[in-house]
Amino acid sequence: MGALLAWIEAERGRFTLFLPVAMGAAVLAYFGLKAEPPLWLGGVFVLTALIALLTGWRFPPTRFAAALALAAALGFARAEFRTKAMPPMLDVPYGTVALTGSIASIDTLPTGRRLTIAPAQFQTGPILARALHIKLRNTDTTALATGDAITLRAILFTPERPAYPGGWDATRDAYFSGLGASGFAIGPVSITAQAKPSGMALRVRGLREAIADRIMVVLPQETGSIAVTLLTGLQSQIPGPEHQDFITAGLAHLLAVAGLHVGIVMGLFFTASRFLLSRPERLALHLPVKPAAAIIALLAGGCYALLTGTHLPILRSLAMASLVTMGVIAGRKALSLRGLALAATVLLLATPEAIIGVSFQMSFSAVIALITGYSAVSHWFGRLHEGTSHAHRVLAHGVGLFTTSLLAGGASMPFAAYQFQQMEPYWILANLVAVPLTALWVMPLGLLSLALMPLGLGYLAIVPMGWGIKIIVWLAGAIATWPDAMLRVPPMPDLAIMLFATGLIWLCLWRSRPRLLGLPLMAAALLVYLAARPPDALLSPDARLIAVQTPSGLVLQRQPKANSYTLNQWQALWPSQSFSPPAPDACDATGCRFSLPSGNMVVLLSTPQTCPSAPLIISPTMLRGICDTPGRTVIDRLFTYRNGATAIWLTPSGPNIETDRAEQGVRPWVPAWPR
Repeated sequence: MGALLAWIEAERGRFTLFLPVAMGAAVLAYFGLKAEPPLWLGGVFVLTALIALLTGWRFPPTRFAAALALAAALGFARAEFRTKAMPPMLDVPYGTVALTGSIASIDTLPTGRRLTIAPAQFQTGPILARALHIKLRNTDTTALATGDAITLRAILFTPERPAYPGGWDATRDAYFSGLGASGFAIGPVSITAQAKPSGMALRVRGLREAIADRIMVVLPQETGSIAVTLLTGLQSQIPGPEHQDFITAGLAHLLAVAGLHVGIVMGLFFTASRFLLSRPERLALHLPVKPAAAIIALLAGGCYALLTGTHLPILRSLAMASLVTMGVIAGRKALSLRGLALAATVLLLATPEAIIGVSFQMSFSAVIALITGYSAVSHWFGRLHEGTSHAHRVLAHGVGLFTTSLLAGGASMPFAAYQFQQMEPYWILANLVAVPLTALWVMPLGLLSLALMPLGLGYLAIVPMGWGIKIIVWLAGAIATWPDAMLRVPPMPDLAIMLFATGLIWLCLWRSRPRLLGLPLMAAALLVYLAARPPDALLSPDARLIAVQTPSGLVLQRQPKANSYTLNQWQALWPSQSFSPPAPDACDATGCRFSLPSGNMVVLLSTPQTCPSAPLIISPTMLRGICDTPGRTVIDRLFTYRNGATAIWLTPSGPNIETDRAEQGVRPWVPAWPR
């Protein structure tokens, strides 16, 4: 009992940090359900937890448990109401449809222009509650501007179901982003009304496009496109190979305007404001310089967020920056676990679906690792910075950069592997050069160019800004050519990433020795990941793609008009193998037969007239029951039509089958399943 009391005393102040953890866990539990719970259930959870909290308030253990339950109930209820508040998915007409609407944004892609139309309507139908993405034809050179009212004819597609059970769910992302459908125009776009120069959103969009045009006049595309991204958030002009080099080198975060960029902008304005405000002696004596500089930095960060599109990741970063600023004004630590917990709570209550996104996972894992890691080694860094020589300061700065990259990258890399099925082994080296160059050269000159553009002198800063970007582009291209610069890894099971996240949180939030129990949890995550194996057979939702793992390699049966995107998604399941067609000696007029190491026989049946004797029959056509016998598993086109993509693991006791239908369940963002 004494040890327990001593531990509680040692962890005083840390228990409240677990409230957003409980809230996030409940949000994840909500999204993991296979059916939508009744809306009143969240309210019941909240009321029950609140009664428990009031009842057990006098006793610290029950108070803490009830507070965790209340936080979890609030997260669950907020996720329910957030889902309910979103408009339903669209019922998209089949074939060509006439569209009218207003242009919300224009993205210039390497393959042409893409319009976001909102509001929009089908022909003369009602106004749609969701936006549409329409890719224009390359030959369509119609001059368009944000806010123009247009009409066009297009073919639309709803978001696709996952390529394999447990794969990326585009339908859920589209549901919470407000997207209804995507498609392509089959004719030229017609303008029915020119945009009126009114409205803050239209003015800001016009300003962003004007800045982008001025930059592209001065710089070539390879550097100008990145300058446009950093200063306006418009990244659609970056050449595809160059963008891939940044991903391979571990520098993709430089192209995704979010926390790093807001931090750089606010840091530059805070440093400059504090320096200028402290120069006049009278002003320095009578003005709280540090809080004033923090407020100026926050305003600068807000303007930068507005200029770069006010998208969700940068708004989350700005929210965190606001908490940091309030801490500075109040004389508290700029970065603390309490501030991080408060930011997580605010974001989960505002947009609970953010927790399943890569931005939330990577940013919060990186920040919590930085705060805790630097706190653990602060005494050592203090001694390192005691030297006064120039070489000693350079060494201390280099060690700090290395530590920052190691902590942030090491904590966020598993989440990147979970989301993207890839790892970049040279990310520390790349960031040691690229991040300081961006913070100390590229971004300061970029901000200076914005100030000079009204005078027509923006090129004075844009040109040297391009020099710094060129170095980063060269660095990314060079690292991309190194051996194993991009390691493709198999998809990570949900259990593995949950174990890692739990271990990381446990390790970082406690301060006493029991925190080390987080390390075995993280090791267990690695074991679960290594124990996972890809399926022995996989079928696409339309059964036009069928992959089978055979003793001789990975065999792919591909039907005409098969989805290439689905095939690219499948490659992540077998990153070290390539698909090959069935060997001629394994096939005849009826299909192909494969004997697997597990002793199972798999038949890819092409003609439904005959039915060979085999325990597992897979067919891209509808067999219409001719092979249905006791003890035999039949997966055909009708099965995938009803159940979506299907994965099969062969075991001595029989096939273990997982389907998209069982994985996704029946949720508001999931298209209705056929009966």
